[in-house]
Amino acid sequence: MSWEFVVLGIFVGIAFTSESITGFGSIVIAVALGSLLFPIPQLLPILVPLSVFMSSALFIRFFRDIDFRLLFKRMLPFMLAGMLLGIALLQVLSSDALKAAFAVLVLWFALREWYKLQRGIITRPKPVWWQPWWTFCAGITHGLFASGGPLLVYSMNTFAIAKANFRATLVCVWLGLNLTYSAIMWQQGLIQPVLPVILAYLPVLAIAFWLGHRIHKRVNERQFKQIVYALLTFSASAMLLSTIP
Repeated sequence: MSWEFVVLGIFVGIAFTSESITGFGSIVIAVALGSLLFPIPQLLPILVPLSVFMSSALFIRFFRDIDFRLLFKRMLPFMLAGMLLGIALLQVLSSDALKAAFAVLVLWFALREWYKLQRGIITRPKPVWWQPWWTFCAGITHGLFASGGPLLVYSMNTFAIAKANFRATLVCVWLGLNLTYSAIMWQQGLIQPVLPVILAYLPVLAIAFWLGHRIHKRVNERQFKQIVYALLTFSASAMLLSTIP
């Protein structure tokens, strides 16, 4: 295995530890950092199946914390529709331009929400269309970069959700979407050549699962939100820097 894949393994460990803590962030961070080494289309056949493994483990472990009403009524339908559109757009749009625009949007959201948290500003009620629209947009970014987490977190900001329910419900979204995405990539013959790399990273996922859950148990709700916004800021900044020639 070349040094690039060794470094990618370190990035995978960092990224999937964040998912074990918060329920999202694995692919957006891994794509942001991994794109410094490889093109995004080369990363996705590795990272999306890895996300299926991690999401499956989290799903089995924290099944009782899932908010199924929120999952099936508010999240999955809009995310799935957006993801299919994003996969189609990936074939015709400029990857670097889209990545830069996505990174700027995520960075704006993270810094804005962190400021509101620090100042104790209460989030105002949003119109009925607001949450479904941003969830659909999250699906599009998931189809483009397998990184729908930041915008989905933004859309979920209208709901008061305990950290355990937040994590478990998000995990279900990634499991459903990434199973679909993996099936599409398998059909396209993209996963088969990188299967040895995927299998080599599975022990990294096990460590990330254990470490992330330990951190999750030790933080309170406010600290949990701070971690979420810090992860978003870090990943968006890394993704934006990776677009600079």
